[in-house]
Amino acid sequence: MRKDAKQYMLSVVETIIKKYNLSEIESYRLVKYSFLYDSLVKFPDETFHDDIETNADIIYGDYISENLLKM
Repeated sequence: MRKDAKQYMLSVVETIIKKYNLSEIESYRLVKYSFLYDSLVKFPDETFHDDIETNADIIYGDYISENLLKM
């Protein structure tokens, strides 16, 4: 992964930590196994145009949906 893509990913992780009060490890895991990671690897230049907070919201929403389905 490119250095700038890694920084973008870490910004999303920090946003999840601050906005949703998750641990750094859990936030990193959410991003690592989300659509965003693959997108940053395959299409970094296009992904940089997406809003960091919006991506954090989508990833967290997917996480919540997944947990609700397990109940």
